Amino acid sequence: MSRTLIRNATLVSMDPAVGNPSGTDILIDGPIIAAVGKNLSADGATVIDGSNTIVTPGMVNAHIHTWEFSLRGIGAGWVSSRDYHGNMHQNLATRYTARDVHIANLIGALNQIHHGTTTIMDWCHILKDEEMTDAAVDALEESGIRAVFARGTVKPPVTPDTTPYYKIPFPREEIRRLRTGRFASDDRLVTLAMAILGPDWGEYDVAVHDIRLAREFGLINSAHTYGRKGKRKVEDGMPRLAKEGLLGPDHNIAHGNCFSEDELKIVLDAGCTITSTCFTEMMNYEKPAMLGRMIKFGATPSIGSDCDPYFNSSMLWVTRHAFHHQRELDNRTLHATGDWPAKTNHATHPRDALYWATMGGAKALRLDHKIGSITPGKQADLALFDTRGMNLFAALPGGDPVHAVVMFAEAADVRDVMVAGKFLKRDGQLIYPADKLAKLREQTLDSRQRMMREGNYVYQPALNGPQPKYHV
Repeated sequence: MSRTLIRNATLVSMDPAVGNPSGTDILIDGPIIAAVGKNLSADGATVIDGSNTIVTPGMVNAHIHTWEFSLRGIGAGWVSSRDYHGNMHQNLATRYTARDVHIANLIGALNQIHHGTTTIMDWCHILKDEEMTDAAVDALEESGIRAVFARGTVKPPVTPDTTPYYKIPFPREEIRRLRTGRFASDDRLVTLAMAILGPDWGEYDVAVHDIRLAREFGLINSAHTYGRKGKRKVEDGMPRLAKEGLLGPDHNIAHGNCFSEDELKIVLDAGCTITSTCFTEMMNYEKPAMLGRMIKFGATPSIGSDCDPYFNSSMLWVTRHAFHHQRELDNRTLHATGDWPAKTNHATHPRDALYWATMGGAKALRLDHKIGSITPGKQADLALFDTRGMNLFAALPGGDPVHAVVMFAEAADVRDVMVAGKFLKRDGQLIYPADKLAKLREQTLDSRQRMMREGNYVYQPALNGPQPKYHV
C-alpha cells in the first residue's frame, strides 16, 4: 500500500484532540490517516510539501441535486419553489435521458472536488428506471468522489390518466436490486440511501412504506420537509411518524424551516438530522435556515448547496453564507433582547460554520466514524489550500486559519484534494484527464441545449430585466 507524508502544514483538524497546529505533518497509509505530529518519519513515503498550505478535512455537501448541474444559470429569476417545480420537475426534468444524468452527475461531482468537497449526498430525484439509476452511480464512481447516493424518484406532471407521484410507494424491487448488487457493502466510496417523499410531499401511507423499506435494507432515508403549515400533504405527518417509531437517526430532513418549536423538538428528540441549504431557503421561504434553532436544542446542523440552477454549488460559498446568515440572526435576536453588542461567546463564529460543513455533514450521513476530521484512524479525505494566492496571502501568518478558509478561500486556492488517500486534484488541477474533461464540457452544453429546446424554455425580455418563461 502506498504511503504519503504531507510535511510542515497548518492544520484545521476539527478534532479537539488534534487542534489547529502549524508546522505539522500528516502521514497517510493507503486510505487512512496513520499519524499527525511534528517531524514524522516515513521511509518510502511520497513527501508532499505543505509548508504554504492550510489542510482541512474535505467538506461534506450534505444535500445536492447533482443532476441539475447542466441547467445552471436559469433560476435566479424564479421567485418561489412554485417556479422551481414548474420549470424543473414539470418540464425540464422530464427531458432527461440516462446519458444526460451521467453527464451532469460526472461534471457536477468533479466540480465539487474542484472546490474542496470530498463527500456529497447526491439527492437524485430524477430517476425513472434502472438505466438512469446506474448511469448516475457510474458517474459518481468515475469522478472518484465519496458519495451517499440517495436514490430518488421522478416527479412528473400530474395528469388525469396517471397515478400522481405522491401516491406511489418507493419501488421495492429497485432497492433490493441495488442493495443486493453493487451496494451490498457499505465499505465503499459510493454508498446507498433513499431519497423519499416524506409526509410533506407524499401521502402518509407512502411515507410509512418508504421509511420501513429503508430500515429493512439498513439505509438512511431523507425527505424534503419545509414544515410549512397548509402546504403539507399530511399536516400532522412528522408527529404521527414519531409516535409510530418511524423517525430516528436514520431519517434526514432537508430544510425544515417552518417547523414549530414543538415539531422541531419532536424530530430532534427522535434523533433525526437536519440539513440546511441556506441559499435556496433564503430565496424561496419565509423562515430562516435551521441552524441556530437546532443548536439551541443541542443538535448539530449540516449544510448543503441544493440546486445548481440558482447559484454556484461550492461548499466554500455555502459555508461562508451559512456563517453570515446565522450571525445576522444572532445579532437581531441579541438586539431584541437588550444583549447588544454580542459577547464573544454568544455569537456564531466561522469555526462553527466549518464544523457544520465537515463534521456536521459527516454526522448527518452517518459517516463521522470515517470522515469529517483530521484524526488518526479516519479516512484521508483532505483539502489543501495554498496560502500564497491573492485571497489568502495576507490572511496569514498571524491570522486564524479557520477564518482564512471560511471567509477568503475560493476554488483557485484549493491546491490539492484527496479522497481515501488518493489525489483527485493536484497543484490546482483536477487529476481527471484534460481531454476527457474538455469533451465532457461539450457534452454538458449539448445536453443542456437539447433539453431547453425540447422544453421550450426561453428567456423573455421584460422592463425590469430578463425573466424566464414559466411552465406552471
